Amino acid sequence: KQWYQRRVRGIELSARQHRLSFEKPFLLKLAGIPQRQYKTAYALVESLLKVKTLVTFDQLGVQFMCGGLTARAAKIHSYYTKRLNQRQAEMGYPPLDLEGALYKCAAVLASARLTKSKVSQKDFCSTFSLTITQLDSIAKDMVVLSKEMPEERTEESIASQIHSRAGAEKRVTKEKEKVREDLLWRFSPLGQLVSVYNQDFVEWKEKMLQIARS
Repeated sequence: KQWYQRRVRGIELSARQHRLSFEKPFLLKLAGIPQRQYKTAYALVESLLKVKTLVTFDQLGVQFMCGGLTARAAKIHSYYTKRLNQRQAEMGYPPLDLEGALYKCAAVLASARLTKSKVSQKDFCSTFSLTITQLDSIAKDMVVLSKEMPEERTEESIASQIHSRAGAEKRVTKEKEKVREDLLWRFSPLGQLVSVYNQDFVEWKEKMLQIARS
């Protein structure tokens, strides 16, 4: 049984390094162990051999049908890598290698959350032997950091300006409509009658006050 497991892990590792497609459910069936146990064993092999699963954003876009998210995901990943390595340098540590599938999938997930799009975490985890907890945690960090990106602030500023302009235009439109309604009322027969009545009432009130003072 362990013989099969080792060879199945070897097949997956080789397929990933050569960027070949494979059916993960079939490999899990061949390995004959639970998915969680297989993920742990596979991650251990990658760690011991010091290899990583290489993947591009274009490949993720095609494989998971999320091409509309990959351009933004690439920018998020680049900014996230830059900021984390700046912190590493400040603390005197070597730069981190964030080119593996985990960080690129997290960037796509972050891009989806920022644009309120949908993408399957489970598919990422199943395909690249990742854990949902780890993927979700990194994606959350990327969402927070990405809001500091110059282009993100620019987009927010433009959206705010558009919203403010729309609000101002709406207020002006309401004021114009109110003036128009007031004019229509003032010059309508009923409006003129009410105006005369109000004027007569004011004059009558003044006379009553004068009488009361005398």
